[in-house]
Amino acid sequence: MESMAKSSISQEEVLHVAQLSKLNLKKDEVEKFKDQLSNIFDFVNQIGELKTKGVDETSYSTGASNVFREDVVDESRVLNQEKALSNAKSTYQGFFTVEAIFEEN
Repeated sequence: MESMAKSSISQEEVLHVAQLSKLNLKKDEVEKFKDQLSNIFDFVNQIGELKTKGVDETSYSTGASNVFREDVVDESRVLNQEKALSNAKSTYQGFFTVEAIFEEN
């Protein structure tokens, strides 16, 4: 497998992703995430280089097939609306609200 050139993510790209994610990064964190994101993109590129022609597709590698369970509500795992919204920064009429991140044309 040929190796591709190492990905290079700019500080501006890291800061842009941080802004979209509403993260405030310190200068040393920007450098750390720049390196980490570059490594992730390099790995994804390596996966893209794999020769898969002639390899049968698989959907499950466990051998398990059609494992069913009773379709019932487990009341001990139910999260009611009040509890779900209890830590929300902002709500409106029982829903989460967030700041818009897309510009309207």
